[in-house]
Amino acid sequence: MTIIEGATEARPKKTKPRRIAVVPVFNEEPTVVAVLEELTHLVDEIVVVDDGSTDRSREVILEWSLGRQGVHTILFDKNAGLSAAYYAAFREIGTRLSASEIDAEDLVITVDADGQHDPGDLDRLTARVTEDGFDAAVARRDMSDYSFVKRFGNASLSWWASLWAGTRLYDVESGFRVFRAGPLVEALRYYHGYRYSETVEVAVVLPRLGYTLANDVSVPVPVQRSRTRIMDGVIDALAMIGAWWRVFAGRHKPADMPKWSIYVVPVLAMLALGFILGDILVHRLYLASDSMHNYAHVWYLSDEIFHHATIPLRISLLDDGKAVTFPYAIAPYLAGAIAYPVLGNWAVSLLMGVAIIGTIWAGGVVRPTMRDPWMIALFVLNPFFLDAVFAFQFASLWSAAFFFLFIAAFEREKNIPAGVLMWLSVSSQPLIGSLAVAVYGVGTLVLHRERFTRLLAVGIPTGVALLPIYYMTSLTPSLTDNATGFIRTTLSSIAERSTYFAAPFILSAAAPLLRRYYRPALSFGVVVAVLGILFLGGVVRFYRSPGGYYGVLHTSSDVYAEYFASPSFQPGATYRVLEPSEREDGMYRFIQHRAVLSNEFFTESTMHRSWSTQQYGCYAAYKSIQYVVVESAWEQRTGQNEGDLVRSLVSDGKASVAYTDPSGRFAVYNIEPFVAGQTKPSSLSECSL
Repeated sequence: MTIIEGATEARPKKTKPRRIAVVPVFNEEPTVVAVLEELTHLVDEIVVVDDGSTDRSREVILEWSLGRQGVHTILFDKNAGLSAAYYAAFREIGTRLSASEIDAEDLVITVDADGQHDPGDLDRLTARVTEDGFDAAVARRDMSDYSFVKRFGNASLSWWASLWAGTRLYDVESGFRVFRAGPLVEALRYYHGYRYSETVEVAVVLPRLGYTLANDVSVPVPVQRSRTRIMDGVIDALAMIGAWWRVFAGRHKPADMPKWSIYVVPVLAMLALGFILGDILVHRLYLASDSMHNYAHVWYLSDEIFHHATIPLRISLLDDGKAVTFPYAIAPYLAGAIAYPVLGNWAVSLLMGVAIIGTIWAGGVVRPTMRDPWMIALFVLNPFFLDAVFAFQFASLWSAAFFFLFIAAFEREKNIPAGVLMWLSVSSQPLIGSLAVAVYGVGTLVLHRERFTRLLAVGIPTGVALLPIYYMTSLTPSLTDNATGFIRTTLSSIAERSTYFAAPFILSAAAPLLRRYYRPALSFGVVVAVLGILFLGGVVRFYRSPGGYYGVLHTSSDVYAEYFASPSFQPGATYRVLEPSEREDGMYRFIQHRAVLSNEFFTESTMHRSWSTQQYGCYAAYKSIQYVVVESAWEQRTGQNEGDLVRSLVSDGKASVAYTDPSGRFAVYNIEPFVAGQTKPSSLSECSL
């Protein structure tokens, strides 16, 4: 490649942006001189790039430029493609910008050498930058005289480019463009270019860097020419994704990470997110320790809305009708109930997927640093976030997403949306949401006292509006029946879930340090995540260990289908179903067949434990249990004595076997005779549990 510098005048004191035209040339002998000649009256400098022309284009360019001031000629020995030609010119402009020979506000104009652009339209195009404040303007060609195939291809590529650029583009392939020099040179860091892809790559990169780009100045096309082919369109479509990724993953690459790592660490983070999301969404009924009560509440609520035209406050099929419909998650539950007739159980799986992505997205709204995939990777590696996903902590994730959006709205002084989002956060998970809002309030009082009065103005009426939610939550039988277990579980969950509620704020505050020492931070995060999966996921067993992320590898199957179809099943009777806590889909199917469960789905309510006969009789009488269903998998999983105790009641003639699964997976026992001999206590506190 050869660069020939024309004479350049000493630059006068800047009064308006300097215009620098870039004209790539490949075999344009008949038209190039006319284009250059017309440009001399409209611009201050011209950079001509001969891309290895095989006709006399180079000779006529050199002859024309001889002795002219402000003309720079770049000559390629071989044809390297349009993208390479542009890159060479832009790199020269970048060198001159670094040397302060030109200004960041100067205008770089690209014009094709084949005469398809009318330089007379240049003033209208540059006005979008100089007068309307855009950083770049791309002409929108009038392609009405082109073939349908060409117009369709251009429209399709422009729509695709709009998706990756994040701004509306109408003619992404147009080569008639105006850029501010500073933004254009910055864009070169993320530009690779292949054949004709430069135009589409720059159109994606600039908006993703935060620069504004106009693509609405319509211009005629005097000459209809195009060397592009379908394969070039395919290449351009792929190049747009690459350009977007280089900005997304490369803009904030940590200092201690190698250049190639932008294709590894962020990619793995995105793949992990894709796996998480896909694993939830492929299951219409996702099996996890905290999943089934969400499906059950949404199903029951939908059934009541669409078949009985009512929104119930209690669920008649849970805990003898004492269970409340909205212990939390009122807004997501209502959304799921409305969608249930169309989507079925998948409505809940879909809402869980939205909560997962929504939590990460909302973290980027409240703290823009969290839009960086390097920070997202650290967020996802939090073992308690992973546990929230695979254990299906539906309400907590929705609460976190609403909490982040509440703070974002409040800090932007949008008080009414902030109040609504605060209400949604707390109503989604009253305990965790309230604590998060309270901690934010204390932080505001200490660090931003000038905002605190406004926070009170938002929080007080919102708190009043939350009183019905707090009241309903206080009525949850799990809280009244097993307060000790509820408190123990609550304290544990606060410690775990607060980690992902606080993550956007901690990670964004520590971002400068993390970007200097990302490698050890990433290593630490991976180790902690692996250990978290091993222990929280139940891979490593210990006393009272979790049951594992059962739904990751298993799907739900109706093991009770034959029983429900048999005369032994009694709709309306009260059942206690003992199955592993990591699935509980059997309990859900029982209420769908209109059986009444003796408990809620919460751990505090199911009371999986070992019993004395006296304790068991007191508990069974209080819960009015008629049938006990014992799964063999539950006995193997827990090693507790309830199955043996029930069978001993059968041996003593106080209970009977109502049904035995032919495959040996479960047995159903009628314990009504045993319960009839007990005195029903007024509360569980009388049972010495």
